[in-house]
Amino acid sequence: MKLLLIGPYPPPHGGISVHVAEARRHLDQAGVWCRVLNLSRSAPESDQYIRCRGGLNLLYVLISHARRGWTLHLHTNGHNGKSWLLAFVCGLAGQLAPACLLTVHSGMAPHYLQKENVWRRQLARITCLLYDRILVVNREIWRVILSLKVSPDRLKVVPAYLSMSRPASLPARFEELVQGSRPLLTTVLFFRPEYGVELLAQALRKLGSRYPNLRCLVMGSGEQRVDAERVFREAGLGETVKLLGDVPHELCLGLISASDLFVRATMKDGDSISVREALSLGVPAVVSDVGHRPWGAILFRKGDLDDLVAKMKTALATPRRTRARVAVPPTPASARRLLEIYSGVAVQGAQPCA
Repeated sequence: MKLLLIGPYPPPHGGISVHVAEARRHLDQAGVWCRVLNLSRSAPESDQYIRCRGGLNLLYVLISHARRGWTLHLHTNGHNGKSWLLAFVCGLAGQLAPACLLTVHSGMAPHYLQKENVWRRQLARITCLLYDRILVVNREIWRVILSLKVSPDRLKVVPAYLSMSRPASLPARFEELVQGSRPLLTTVLFFRPEYGVELLAQALRKLGSRYPNLRCLVMGSGEQRVDAERVFREAGLGETVKLLGDVPHELCLGLISASDLFVRATMKDGDSISVREALSLGVPAVVSDVGHRPWGAILFRKGDLDDLVAKMKTALATPRRTRARVAVPPTPASARRLLEIYSGVAVQGAQPCA
């Protein structure tokens, strides 16, 4: 089997790009011939992927690989028109391939595909019919795709978390951030409204009165970083919150491992890889009750400041030495299932559109 993964690829590290990188690693280990088509326009030249140089180049890469027997697998958010138009184009190219698969990652996809959005739903339905398998990261997305009259046999729930890399040792400049910061909080996000930056700032401000040495390390990037800096500064958190930007995945894990608490204050979510990684490192995770949350996560009501602060205080009251790691097998069930799905479509070959 030859597999072309289509989607973002690190850098930046986070969300879909980390999933694609981990999927590639698993496929390499399984002996599957795999390439990545990196859809990020700002991606630097690299031997780790094929760089997409625009619309015509995208079509050329898709069609040339499909005609040479490569199975196509697109990873996209599914929460805007651009995402579904891209999926439609990839699905059309996939008709020339042995098989094609689609993964929808975003927890905002169900809202985008609500029943009153007839044209959006029609495009999504036609697009889904071009794919042999549609994978989704949680049951909420599964339900909305199923409501498009897509056959349940083609629709599979596969959590985004595949496995965890080894945490990196911390360079000196990061050790300085960690030392003396107790409690130390970490979070991984993109600077967009759905990631709850203002809610996080309000919660940290409330916690600061109890914990004068509190520090929060924020890892991630996004077009609204300047706005986030202003939010934290106006909340009086200029020294408490450190925006680290995009950091390598192994370093991100090292910082999470060194922290006392991981926080995710999102308003919408799919299946957060970073939450699962924190839990597997033995770090308690206080997260909003949206999307798919793993066993062991401490849930707070979405958007509820008082509940968030209360859950954070409870988690921080637990001594570090008594915290147990949430057991995660070397190859989680989602990774095994993904390999089984690939094997299944490889055996069946391309399926006719329903």
